[in-house]
Amino acid sequence: MSEKRKVYIAEQSRILSKILCKELSDKGYDVHAFSDGLSLLRKIVREAPALIIADRSLPKIDGMQLCEILKKGSTKSSIPFILISTDETIFDFWNTATKANKTLSISAEKIDGLLDAVEELMAGDYIDADSFFEEEQPASGKSSKAAGISDEEKMTSWIVSAMDRSGAFLQMTNNVTRLYSYVKDLDSLVKELFSIISTACDYDAITLILDSQTAKVYKAGTDILEAGLSDEFWNICKTSYEHQAKKNHTITYEQKEFSGMVTEKEAGGCDKLKSYYDFVLSTDNEFVGTLHLASSKKKLFTYKVQSSIDYILLPLAYVLQQSVQYSAVTQMESKLRSAFLKFVPPQVIDDMLSSSTSNQQTNNNEKRNVVILMSDIRNFTSISEENTPEDVVYFLNTYFTTMVNIVKKYGGTVDKFIGDAVMVLFGAPISYMDNAKRAVSAAIEMYSQLNQIQYGQLKFPEGIKLDIGIGIHYGDVIVGNIGSEDKTDYTVIGDTVNLASRLEGLTKLYGAKILISQSVKNELDSSINFMHLDSVKVMGRKESVEIYRVDEKALPQDYMQIYEKGLKSYSEGTFSLAAPYFEKALEIMPEDKAAKIMLGRCSEFALKRPENWDGAVALTSK
Repeated sequence: MSEKRKVYIAEQSRILSKILCKELSDKGYDVHAFSDGLSLLRKIVREAPALIIADRSLPKIDGMQLCEILKKGSTKSSIPFILISTDETIFDFWNTATKANKTLSISAEKIDGLLDAVEELMAGDYIDADSFFEEEQPASGKSSKAAGISDEEKMTSWIVSAMDRSGAFLQMTNNVTRLYSYVKDLDSLVKELFSIISTACDYDAITLILDSQTAKVYKAGTDILEAGLSDEFWNICKTSYEHQAKKNHTITYEQKEFSGMVTEKEAGGCDKLKSYYDFVLSTDNEFVGTLHLASSKKKLFTYKVQSSIDYILLPLAYVLQQSVQYSAVTQMESKLRSAFLKFVPPQVIDDMLSSSTSNQQTNNNEKRNVVILMSDIRNFTSISEENTPEDVVYFLNTYFTTMVNIVKKYGGTVDKFIGDAVMVLFGAPISYMDNAKRAVSAAIEMYSQLNQIQYGQLKFPEGIKLDIGIGIHYGDVIVGNIGSEDKTDYTVIGDTVNLASRLEGLTKLYGAKILISQSVKNELDSSINFMHLDSVKVMGRKESVEIYRVDEKALPQDYMQIYEKGLKSYSEGTFSLAAPYFEKALEIMPEDKAAKIMLGRCSEFALKRPENWDGAVALTSK
């Protein structure tokens, strides 16, 4: 007759305990009942059963504590353990908080599930391969009894060992949690990770390969491997990673070595690797990378070591995945920043990245007030005809670089280059309180820096020198990404753009370097030198526009006063009274085109007064 298999039950409810003992005895098991966890633990130290059933709520040592001690601290971790409770509210918690083989909610009327679990574990010869917690043998190699260790001492050692193991896992958990603070610094994150892993095993070389467009490789210890051994280890790591990555194209690697993290074991360094193990990092079936460890010691990567590292791999994979993604975004942002810096000042880019959509960043098809600056090189067609395309392109690149740097200095954004012309925005994508003044200040400096531009091999036709005209207008535009499905540009459209272009063209007519509209002038203070020139109706507009010239240095005061009086009489239609003022203005500034134009109109209009005169002349050319 075969010996009955022992089942130990720890249940403080006498009724439930008697029911369980009877049912299991009827099934042929040798059942022993205990009313508290401590008594059961003492019995297990002396004689191990085939299966343990313990209630979560027990005096002295409860069921969960008992399970922790046996599974994490003792040599009896392979004994099947069923944790039971009459409280269903904490059943879900057990599934994640205990290493019990089964967790069941039962009652005196409902024990069928427990009986089935007992049959399953007994019939399956269940073994929990938890060699991680295998008890260390005494130095003498003798058993604990032979070494004179009492049952009480053994039980105490189990409890202490379980507490140590739990503390070790808690420390590892805390270390992984701490790694989240390094998510934005992938290099530091990996370096900290290598230090954490070194507490679980004394490796000689470690390599982490993170999956990315360019695979990121981190190494430590390979710098102290002997010649050829480092390459051999890398080839093993690389082969393993590429097998897991399963990419159908050539993989490029970006490698970094952390020196000083692994100390040389011998003066001659490590000449042979005798242990190797690799781990796959993944999150929700998404491949993150591979971790590779090597050692000069035999059988270093025991189940204990593997369990320690496996324990942290899942949360670690998420941390590394987030860090790789952040690194990729940061790298892309850096590239975009470098590209945009050619057109946009750094502070504008910083504002766009830091400000919320609600206050400064623009959306597609948004209507807003923007200052438009249009700049064009005078006689550029004639200049181009005298030079080779290569010399023209070289000069334009030099010229545009100077102009764009000035624009960026004042917070403007280059919208586009149109041949030799530049269109600049002040107020999009970032707007300031003084957009108009910024635009005018930029225009003044753009003109003042012309003589600093290197021409290279460029030749100018006789009588022509480098000169530009700038027109500035302030008004409503539609701003956003405008274009086709295949190609869009962040730009602005509207009548404001057209008028800025018309003002730039009028600089030739009036002999001014910078012309601004009334809307721009209204935003300026006395620090800007401007003068009212005329009231015009440009092509495409019915409404008149008051135009002003802007100069870095103020024009002669007497000239400005006389011109102003002449313009007043001219606007009122008393052309014969206005003419003498413009004549006197020409005596002060003989080459002034604006005074010449106004004097000519006075002579013409005095003979034939324009119909419905309102002080503004309609221009018939751009």
